[in-house]
Amino acid sequence: MLQPEHKTRIREIAEEFGHLHQAREPLELAEIIGVRLEYGDLGDKDGAYDPERNVVYLSKKASLERQRFTMAHEVSHFLILADEEFLSDLHDAYEGDELEENIEVLCNIGASAILIPPDELESVLRRYGQSARAIGKIAQHFAVSRAAACVVLAESIEEPAIVAILRAKGKHATRRETLHDGETPSRSLEVSFASKSDSMKYSLAKGALVTSDHPAYTALETGLALEEETYLPFKSGKKMPANMDAHPDGNFVYVVFRI
Repeated sequence: MLQPEHKTRIREIAEEFGHLHQAREPLELAEIIGVRLEYGDLGDKDGAYDPERNVVYLSKKASLERQRFTMAHEVSHFLILADEEFLSDLHDAYEGDELEENIEVLCNIGASAILIPPDELESVLRRYGQSARAIGKIAQHFAVSRAAACVVLAESIEEPAIVAILRAKGKHATRRETLHDGETPSRSLEVSFASKSDSMKYSLAKGALVTSDHPAYTALETGLALEEETYLPFKSGKKMPANMDAHPDGNFVYVVFRI
């Protein structure tokens, strides 16, 4: 499990970087850390770093918001590597796959801290609360990806919670369309991205399926926000009772699961 002091440290160095440079665009961020930026077809990856060529590659297919988040994620890797004491602490605390996974989580936290100033975030949260609806509002206000919005919203919640973006998988058909043409929707939702609060022990894996019997699917199908007692759809098949706040947005459903 990722230790709270390591989350605190990455926030501190990322916020310091953001305050000092006040840069958000990929090219600006690349120039600050001294790497070359190139765009290309990376398949299902959003970005990659080639240390031998000192090049960060960004997917040309990704949205500008996603490119910003990916570049800020790579900057966070740079900040961790530049902080020898922090890096040593991480190697002492974790090893193997756990080390790699936790560094990726820390870089997501760092990316969000670079792109979203805490004082401005507080203003948005005062208006919309720690709600599923806030994910889209944060993304819109700061011109960042939904993933970045997920991370900062999860970080703001004190109780055990998971903030996630669910994406429609399969045939798209709303209930109105189904009634009109007689077809039955053959699709489900899958976890596109998820982040957890500091006090949450468990995580929601990318690609986990949310079947049509889950209330989140009802939100997708009807286009209506809802709050309901349901369960966390873990990839293992286990179900943990949770309160769900869901807000649909086209083929996506933003959700906040509270335990």
